[in-house]
Amino acid sequence: METLQSFEKKFLILQEISSMIAATKDIISLAYTILDRAIEYTNAEKGSLMLKNEMNELYILAARGFDPLFIRNYKIRIGEGIAGIIAQDHDAVLVKDIEKDERFRRAKRDRYKTKSFISCSIVSGESLLGVININDKTDGMDFTEDELRLLKAIAYQAAIAFENAFLISQLRKKAAELEDINRRLIETDMDKNEFITRISHELRSPLNSIKGSVYFLLHSEKLHRNKIDEFCNIILDETNGLVSIVENLIDFLRLENEAMVMKKSLINLSGLLDDITKSKGLNIILKEKNIDFRLNVDRHIQDITGDKIKVSSLFINLLEGVSHYLENGDSIEMSVSDDTVLHISLSASRNISEDVIANLSKSKYFFYKEWSFDEMRLYIAKKSAEAHGWTFEAKNSADNFLVVIRIPKSMQETVETSVNMIMDLFADFVSELLSINICSIMLKDELTSDLTIRGAKGLDDEIVRHTRINVGEQIAGWVAAEGKPLLVEDVEKLDLKRRHIPQYNTKSLLSLPLKINDKVIGILNLNNKKTSEVFDKKDLYIGQVIAERISGLLAKLYSGDYNPDELNRMIASFGNLVDVTKKYYKKEKLLSDLVFGIMDKLGASEAEKQKAMYISMVYDLGLVSMDDSLLAKRELLSSDLQSLRQHPSMTVELLDAFEGSEEMKKAILHHHERYDGAGYPSGLKGAEIPLISRVISVVDSYRAMISEKPYRRSFSPEEALQDIKTGAGSRYDPDIVRAFEEVLKEEFL
Repeated sequence: METLQSFEKKFLILQEISSMIAATKDIISLAYTILDRAIEYTNAEKGSLMLKNEMNELYILAARGFDPLFIRNYKIRIGEGIAGIIAQDHDAVLVKDIEKDERFRRAKRDRYKTKSFISCSIVSGESLLGVININDKTDGMDFTEDELRLLKAIAYQAAIAFENAFLISQLRKKAAELEDINRRLIETDMDKNEFITRISHELRSPLNSIKGSVYFLLHSEKLHRNKIDEFCNIILDETNGLVSIVENLIDFLRLENEAMVMKKSLINLSGLLDDITKSKGLNIILKEKNIDFRLNVDRHIQDITGDKIKVSSLFINLLEGVSHYLENGDSIEMSVSDDTVLHISLSASRNISEDVIANLSKSKYFFYKEWSFDEMRLYIAKKSAEAHGWTFEAKNSADNFLVVIRIPKSMQETVETSVNMIMDLFADFVSELLSINICSIMLKDELTSDLTIRGAKGLDDEIVRHTRINVGEQIAGWVAAEGKPLLVEDVEKLDLKRRHIPQYNTKSLLSLPLKINDKVIGILNLNNKKTSEVFDKKDLYIGQVIAERISGLLAKLYSGDYNPDELNRMIASFGNLVDVTKKYYKKEKLLSDLVFGIMDKLGASEAEKQKAMYISMVYDLGLVSMDDSLLAKRELLSSDLQSLRQHPSMTVELLDAFEGSEEMKKAILHHHERYDGAGYPSGLKGAEIPLISRVISVVDSYRAMISEKPYRRSFSPEEALQDIKTGAGSRYDPDIVRAFEEVLKEEFL
């Protein structure tokens, strides 16, 4: 009977994990579901699920029973430590007494109470994905072979889940990149048309003047010498003007100012080169000439900073440009090595014309000879490298043609690029969350202290690039100087110089200082509500909390505690958060208005009101990761309930990139607790449940009841209120229910 019960339990666990795989592609939610079921079955106190990163290290994706700081910072290389050794061997291990096991006897285990543990690799085919570890049985006993078998089955399921999640993540990333490329191509096409129109105008005027002067000279039989000189001078002046226009045009085409329009990001060079060398266009060229191409890349090279589209163009032009000069059966070898400077070496098995090499270093004269597009590719590649601040050296050596690109490594540039990317994502997040059309994050320039835009949503790129505001000038400058927020209902009534900017179509705005250690380092600007309403005190409360989170994130970024791999994960996390927020359906004003009213009735402090207002905007973001079919079900299976109950943890994980307050996390995590202790995830009761959680519980239930569902009609406000009053003392805090009733009747009924 025990064996049958054990089998049924294992079957239900695997069925639940399978259902979760189908229900969500959120990797963090999957990780916690897998880990929680393994801990539950083995009756353990601690467990962790680790994944392998690009640096060949294991990091903790999900964990129970460990200090949050340890979870965030712990990493171990493959082959080192217990998890690293097991990962290297693609093994699954049950250890009853670590002190008697020769493989692990020297390993430090001061975080654990017992000597027994299970550790199992998560492997897909031949590829290691990660490791799942289970430690410290609650009763102090050893783990069993039966539990090891289950963990192996769970690891197999985890491999399927993570492989699917990784593929979907890559697909989304590629789709986003293609969307960005398409947008920039459209913008480039518009710029090109505008450029052609302007050049046509600039050329047409002098050409018409020259044409008219020549026509007059040719058709006038007798002209005074002074008149002839006058027309000759017109021709000379207009010709000089044309020469100047053409020279300026050539300078423009030389990409000398390309660095001014770059959109830099962190680039995984190894992955980028892999994609380029697999591209159809390049492979057609290599196949036509039977060119043997080899790529040797150190897989542990650091990410570089640059404009991804331009860097891709650089290497495509370089490879196709070199291929133009090669003959049938030649070869190209490209190698990338990582030292104090990143070296990219390309060696082709044939010399090329010294004229080409000479003209690469004399770009001033490059356009005076007629080159084919294939011949110009090397020049374009060189200019792209130089626009990034990289060195590009081309030379013939023995029987080879050699190109060496050196990329200086700068942690400061990496951080600054990461700041720009994260601030852009943060602006997108804030815009979606608050339903506004324009948001900008301005930071002080270290040298001039001018405010420049480092992240924006809804502003033209030209405005973002060229806006510089002195501290004390305009609205943002005034907020920076005073160090306090400014809520404006009508900007026209402000006595500030140059107060209004044309792209703002409403007169109301909100501007808040960003501070580190009470020193203003930037400004958060909120403009143009989608509803065209004015900003109010409630918006100010939410904005202040958001500004604090941006400030805290910037303090961490500038502290130097992050390595490039961590910065990449943070950027990916923010990207996921923005995607979720765009689909989030609990952004209606009713939620925040009710929360504000209740907190006010309860006599909460201003700080508590601010926190509650903010939490009311984000508390259920994790629901978006759930499958729509799960949320629409009339009856939920046990596995469905377990999946659904993960959403508070998923919300906390989504916000973890910038939410450092444990108080805020707990308020989100426990908003489904019941006053009588029968809720989840921790079964807290009464005053054990955070106040904000108790308030959200009432408001969330009311909102759910008055909303239409696929499986039932919506409640009337009166019916919903009566249901909540019935639940006072069991589901809800009676004091909060009374406050809720007062607010509802005073303001909404």
